Amino acid sequence: MRDNNLKYGFNMNILDDARSFPSLWERTQTFMTAHPTLLHPAADLSWLLDNGTYNNCQFFSNFEIGSLAFFRSAAHNAYFAYLDQTGGFYYERFGDAPVHTLSVAMFVPKEQQWWFRDVGYRHDICEQCPRKGGCECVDTKVDEGFYRLVPRESRQRKPRDTCIRMWLGGEWLRKKEGWTAEVERAWGGDGYGGYSLAG
Repeated sequence: MRDNNLKYGFNMNILDDARSFPSLWERTQTFMTAHPTLLHPAADLSWLLDNGTYNNCQFFSNFEIGSLAFFRSAAHNAYFAYLDQTGGFYYERFGDAPVHTLSVAMFVPKEQQWWFRDVGYRHDICEQCPRKGGCECVDTKVDEGFYRLVPRESRQRKPRDTCIRMWLGGEWLRKKEGWTAEVERAWGGDGYGGYSLAG
């Protein structure tokens, strides 16, 4: 990672339960408004937003590799200190995963983030298994079970695309011609199966 000037690496990008940190996005917006000069000029939060609202996607922090220089940086520490003084770590569950995700999105340009797609990892019900890697696991799609922590049946509003596809962007978001999420759901699917790139 040092050789390639990478600051943060992750293995899974999943959806989390919105009830865990209801004020995190509002607090983050307040922080960004108060400290615009701390944001990286190439910051990209677009993959985390649906109509301006945080979609609860996050890097699954049980497998992450981060630069200590980044985690010790003035920007990250200012954000952490601000969240700490709001009480969200104690009265809500401002956990490491959503906080790291928002911090990375604000302070680290996309080209300095890395997805460890070729590393197999499993934590409880969440799993990432490389398609070609010789791991002793069942190959998974790029967006396999991204909502395992928030089941399809949950009333929580789901993002328009899977978290990892929104992070990847571009061709990863292209849909098959004529496909609609509504029709797929009518036939019993989850509404996330119409991507042109299967991954």
